Amino acid sequence: GQDHKLIRKYEGPLPIVSKVGKVAYKIDLPPWMKIHPVIHVSNLKPYHPDPEDLARNQSTRPAVNLKKPPSRVAEEILAERRVIIRRRPRLEFLVKWKGLGDEETSWEKAEDLSEFQQKIEDFQAAESTRTSTN
Repeated sequence: GQDHKLIRKYEGPLPIVSKVGKVAYKIDLPPWMKIHPVIHVSNLKPYHPDPEDLARNQSTRPAVNLKKPPSRVAEEILAERRVIIRRRPRLEFLVKWKGLGDEETSWEKAEDLSEFQQKIEDFQAAESTRTSTN
């Protein structure tokens, strides 16, 4: 991963939408942040524009995306399993990724594999044929 010392601690300036309770604010967040918009005051700080240098008031750094992994292409679905997470069943598939070694094979949530639906259907069809002939 990334060195935590290099990750920005604050983003902004961002507009405040409303006060929520005594110690939190709802913030108008950009969609790429993918976090809950209600932030405790301990995680906020006031923005002070620099009247001398207006260019300093604009962020020139690209957004840090900590959520989305680099795009990968599924080569093959190897297995399927159902796991219970917080008392809810979840379907997962073991995915062999194109261009990556066997050590990079990983279990992925079915809903995260929507772009590889055809591979999932092919795997399930092959599995049903294999289990019905035994």
